[in-house]
Amino acid sequence: MLENLDQVLIESPLGEVQALVEGIEKQHTVRLVREPEVCLTMLRAEDSLDAQEFLLGEALTTSCEVSVDGTAGFGMCLGEEPVRAYCVAVFDALRERQAIDEALFDTLAQMNRRREERDRREFAQTLRTQVDFKLLEQE
Repeated sequence: MLENLDQVLIESPLGEVQALVEGIEKQHTVRLVREPEVCLTMLRAEDSLDAQEFLLGEALTTSCEVSVDGTAGFGMCLGEEPVRAYCVAVFDALRERQAIDEALFDTLAQMNRRREERDRREFAQTLRTQVDFKLLEQE
């Protein structure tokens, strides 16, 4: 199973994630337990020097609860994204039931590879903007 399934679902294009959930809804009984709702969630962080936890601030989040074939699932994401929170909740229930089949796993793995490649490209672009101070000293 993908350890970073939530990250894949949150960072992948919504249309792709929604299409996967629509396929799941055809094979399983998905029931909405709690409608997606927007709320403010307190973010916690840890001070790197003292290793003490502190409250960083509030973030706008959307959360949702579903039931897939009687198994509860919970989804939460940053921002006002009710459809994405619903999709994350469906996958949470599937993961709990260990009901992610091989074809679905392969699709998620492919989405993860595309996400990782996009991250690598963005990181490479960021590296190109760094200043090499040694070169500046030589001039």
